[in-house]
Amino acid sequence: MNDSGTPRALRSVNPAGLKPGGHYSSAMIAGDFVFLSGQTPRDADRKVVGNSIEEQTRATLANVERVLAAAGAGPEDVVKVTVYLTDLTLFSRFNALYASWFAQHKPARTTVEAGLQGVLVEIDLVAYIGKR
Repeated sequence: MNDSGTPRALRSVNPAGLKPGGHYSSAMIAGDFVFLSGQTPRDADRKVVGNSIEEQTRATLANVERVLAAAGAGPEDVVKVTVYLTDLTLFSRFNALYASWFAQHKPARTTVEAGLQGVLVEIDLVAYIGKR
């Protein structure tokens, strides 16, 4: 509830150049939290960027960063991440880039193997944009 006692509005976030692949928003802001939909290594035309886990991880994290920025957040605001990999043997290669992207910040994370279609990695997350 806001100060007037009414429910807080939800706000959809869809940065230019990142069109969702279906009936969903790239992110939703609900109160002090930002919920990012799964981001993949796709460009503005929905074409897959890169072939290796490294290339696809960089492209996915770039999309994550664009959506976070459009929501008024950054990597330092992330509290929970879920990572989907097509093959968990790719984890160490993925994790090296993931760790460098977050630097010293270590949000909670779950990593699972998933039957992704056409990509090697997908990332969704929750960020907190309350008091800073």
